[in-house]
Amino acid sequence: MIQISHLRKTYNKGRTVALEDVTLHIPAGEIFGLIGPDGAGKTTLFRLLATLLLPDSGKAQVNGLDVVRDYRQIRRCIGYMPGRFSLYQDLTVEENLQFFASVFGTTLAENYHLIADVYRMLEPFKHRLAGKLSGGMKQKLALSCALIHAPKVLFLDEPTTGVDPVSRKELWELLHHLNRTYGITMVVSTPYRDEVLQCHRIALMEAGRIVAVGPAADVLPEEERVQRTVPFVPPGEEVEGAIVAEGLTKQFGTFVACDHITFRVHRGEIFGFLGANGAGKTTAMKMLCGLSQPSNGWARVAGYDVAKEYEQVKQHIGYMSQQFALYDDLTVAENFRLFGGIYGMNRRQIKEQFQRWMQRLGMEHEAHKQVGALPLGWKQKLAFAVSIFHRPSIVFLDEPTGGVDAQTRRQFWQLIYEAAEEGITIFVTTHYMDEAAYCDRVSIMVDGQIRALDTPPRLMEQFGAADMYGVFFALARTAQRS
Repeated sequence: MIQISHLRKTYNKGRTVALEDVTLHIPAGEIFGLIGPDGAGKTTLFRLLATLLLPDSGKAQVNGLDVVRDYRQIRRCIGYMPGRFSLYQDLTVEENLQFFASVFGTTLAENYHLIADVYRMLEPFKHRLAGKLSGGMKQKLALSCALIHAPKVLFLDEPTTGVDPVSRKELWELLHHLNRTYGITMVVSTPYRDEVLQCHRIALMEAGRIVAVGPAADVLPEEERVQRTVPFVPPGEEVEGAIVAEGLTKQFGTFVACDHITFRVHRGEIFGFLGANGAGKTTAMKMLCGLSQPSNGWARVAGYDVAKEYEQVKQHIGYMSQQFALYDDLTVAENFRLFGGIYGMNRRQIKEQFQRWMQRLGMEHEAHKQVGALPLGWKQKLAFAVSIFHRPSIVFLDEPTGGVDAQTRRQFWQLIYEAAEEGITIFVTTHYMDEAAYCDRVSIMVDGQIRALDTPPRLMEQFGAADMYGVFFALARTAQRS
């Protein structure tokens, strides 16, 4: 189905090599995985196969068609889900589907059998704007739009990034069903190890080259676990925790997003705040950061009331959002100077801290590069550095490692451990359950309420689970609200 021979692609007038001598053969009906660190060349390869880029040299064929000469025919026989959502946010679910069907000269009714299993989940929300859907629902809609013209090949570039484990499981069940029932060939990239293992074969890419091809179990490097050098010991007598919430509630009209949650986070603790998309995590985090007023209950962060002293709260915390928080058109140094000034640091402090962080991250040569030109993993580490640049007592990290490769995630968690050992309290949300096991304690939200809170080993024992995935699924299955 896909034949690639000695493919080469460069950027910046040949100065940056994205792909070098790539040769690969993918038979029809295979689920094939592309894995590798950020900047390995995966997305460039996807775009070449989807006829969105031209190769410098070499050849590639999809379904017997040349990607340069026969690009119009290829576009009619492939579906493509890029790394970023490919939907029109201001169109409804139904309007998105009708639009993509019309582009390919077909109708929703003609190929409904291909998307029936996905569309049943979307149909209750068919009049909702795509921009108002959860991450999991957006991805299901994007998959439906990619399938609406009955493609022979699906290119899926990190289709589950930012999606909770339950929605990821549902999406992969759909992919296997489509592969078995209709024989659709799939090329998938993913940073999740459990998803890589579901591919028939994979190619490991590094620095634009393919270094190994074969079954996932043979090609995947061994998983390395991050070790915390100084274990966290809960304080015996603590006058007030870093975060204390009592009956914290947020209501939008008749919908209770956050329903009377009560918990305490110790100073210097790494506290995991988990839940499926729509469980209420982000709403709770916004209240704790002083960005949203509670409807009921109260919370104190760094000793300040989030409802009455929200400006003081903001001065004593760091925050890293799901969406990248730095300015792409400024250099690394300019971003640090800007945020240092916002945090009230003087020039000497900014200069000293900046030099320290560049050495710590090994990025001295990138200090004067524009942030937008850096790989995602580097951006995420920089965003974390900026969030604790002013040495806050607490830092809130909202899915900080979404979309980055396994090696970068390990490096990121090493930075988190070092920050915790320096006395910074870490409040983190994540959809990676292996990361949940790195936390000192974990809470899991379901339907706006905290249904479990303890150390990872105790939670696994309580729910009879072998890992945190088992704990999460056991609780997520009890969810009632859509």
